[in-house]
Amino acid sequence: MELITDRLVINKFTESDKEPWWQIEKNFEVRKYINQKPLSRVEAANYVSAAIESYVINGYGRYAVRDIANLKLIGMCGFLLDEMGIDFGYRYCPNSWGKGIAYEAAKEVFQFGTKTLGLSPIVAGVHPKNVASEKILKKLGFQFKSKVNFMDQKFLKYEFH
Repeated sequence: MELITDRLVINKFTESDKEPWWQIEKNFEVRKYINQKPLSRVEAANYVSAAIESYVINGYGRYAVRDIANLKLIGMCGFLLDEMGIDFGYRYCPNSWGKGIAYEAAKEVFQFGTKTLGLSPIVAGVHPKNVASEKILKKLGFQFKSKVNFMDQKFLKYEFH
């Protein structure tokens, strides 16, 4: 799986992404709307390993989002099977924020998931203060469904059918 946009290359995580992913996930600002806890090096490595395992088990997962100019890892976007169903999510390093990169990747990955893989229904959780993320979900056609508890916080649950 490889998706290419004007600015991005989106593909599967590899073992070599563990350290660069930790560099992103150890930043408090990246984790602010998740659980306010930066990931340790081991937790970040386990996240990448789980994504790689998901490709084999489920046929999809969270994908690495890279800058097309240098292939540097700048974030992730994709699907994760969890207790709510097939979850769509994304996270990026702060220097990529505010440039439309999150939507550019989300649009490509979401179309791949729905049209190529046939995934449905898809859910997404967003912290109520994460307005930018909520806008992306709405642009993709997600509909608000309910408030849910996630990691001891209230999140907004969106769904796409």
